[in-house]
This record gives sequence, C-alpha cells and structure tokens, in this order.
Amino acid sequence: MRAAGFVLAGVLVVLVLGVSAPSVRAAGPTLRIVSPADHAVIGNGSSVPVIFVVSDFNLTPPGTGGPGPSQTEGHVDVYVDGVLTVATSQETIELPLASGTYTILLRLVSDNETFLNPDVTSSISVTVTQGPAAGTPRIHITYVEITYPTAGLVLGRDVTISFNVTDFALVPPGRGASVPNEGHVAVFLNGVYYMAVMSFRPIPFSDLVDGDYNVTVQLVNDGGRPLTPDASDSVNFRIQFAAIVDINPYLQITQIILAGAIFVVLFYRGWGRNVFAMLSARIGRKNA
Repeated sequence: MRAAGFVLAGVLVVLVLGVSAPSVRAAGPTLRIVSPADHAVIGNGSSVPVIFVVSDFNLTPPGTGGPGPSQTEGHVDVYVDGVLTVATSQETIELPLASGTYTILLRLVSDNETFLNPDVTSSISVTVTQGPAAGTPRIHITYVEITYPTAGLVLGRDVTISFNVTDFALVPPGRGASVPNEGHVAVFLNGVYYMAVMSFRPIPFSDLVDGDYNVTVQLVNDGGRPLTPDASDSVNFRIQFAAIVDINPYLQITQIILAGAIFVVLFYRGWGRNVFAMLSARIGRKNA
C-alpha cells in the first residue's frame, strides 16, 4: 500500500510538472491624447497644442528607423480632417489652424509608414475661433454722434453711430466656418438690412431725409445668422433738417437802408444842414 502511494504521488508530480504554464501575451503599444479634451474650443485664433502619451512603443524621429515594419518602434502620424499634416516623435505638437471645427487623429506607424497590427490611433474634435473660448457675446451702442446735439432732434442729414462688443471677434463674412464667438455686425435701418460691419469703427448714415429713424446693430455668425442668445442693441433719433436761407439779397437792401438812416441822423444834427447850405451856395455862385 505504501509503495502504491509513492507511485501515485510520483505520477501526480509528473503530471503537474508536465503541464506547461499558460502563455501571457505582452500588452501592445498604446496611444492616448491627453490635451486638448474632445470637443474643446480653442480661442483667440491660437494654435492647437496637442499633447499625447505612448506606451510600449519607442518613438524615433521619422527616417531614422530600420527598413522593415516594426511593432515596437516608429513615430506618430498626425491627420487633420483625414489629411496627413505632420509626422513626429515628440509628444507635444502645435497645429496652426484657421477658424473651424476639425477632427485630429494620431496614429502609431513604423518608420516606413506601415500601420501597426492592430491599428493604434487616438482622435479628438476641436473648434478654433478668433473670439474667446468662453463667454457670452454682447453688443452695445455707446453713443450717437449728431451734427447738432439737440435732445431728440438731429439738425442735419448725417448721423454717426458707435458701438462696442465684448466676448466676440469681428471677422469678414464668407470664411465658411460658423464657430463660437466670431462673426460680424449686421446693421439695420428702420428694420431693413443696411450693411455689414467687420471692424470696430463708427457707422455713418448720410443724406437722411426728415423723419424718425431706428438703427439696430446685431451680432451674427459667419452665415449671417443671429447668435443664441441674441446680441443686439438699437437707438432711435429724428432728422429735422433746417434749410439755410441765402441772406445776401437781404444784406444789400439792409446796407442801403442803413446808409440812408445815417444820412438822416447827420442831417438833423446840423452837420448835414451845414453841408447842404455850403453846397447850395456853391451852386448859386456858379449860376450867377
């Protein structure tokens, strides 16, 4: 019995030692974008700083690796909206992008541009704007400059309106990208579209006829659509033009009347009578 037990124990040991340990597959390369966050807004027209981290993969400058594909060494290809933009071995890059919304994709590749198997990528969506990244745009008319500062009236044909804007960048329309906090000013005169303003300058109105007027300035995006919430301001004024009368004919008549009045006054003071007597005497002597 004891011998049989030893034999059984030996068999168990052989079976245990003969069974190979399960193989553990090494973790493959990973790639992760740390910053910016997905759907981030990059303000003030700044470049997009992209920071990423890589594990289990040796980053080498493009063109310095071996000729064949490698699963453990290479660089990162950066795509913007599907277009290869840059190849890098640095974990921080700057992407100068115009206003718009973009998809940024990073991919690990061998030095010869072969994709890894399986493909290793990371992507985000970002929006670039010339305006601030945050804030609620506002527009406010600062003053109405009139020819004659009479309360409630404008004596003249020309009016200039000034305004200021906060948390919004003014850019020319037609850029093809409607992004946050960026666009232009739409100007309306009595509810009718008048002009677009793309810079911080006074808005002139010339040769206005008599009547009441309303001017509204409204912030709109690149497509001309009002913002949400609405950002607008308005002002009311009246044109009452007083024509300048030509007084030159009246001045001539006034001069004649004034000269006659002076003559009459001098005559009645005596000086005029003496002059009149002297003139009469001279005329009499000549006739004698």
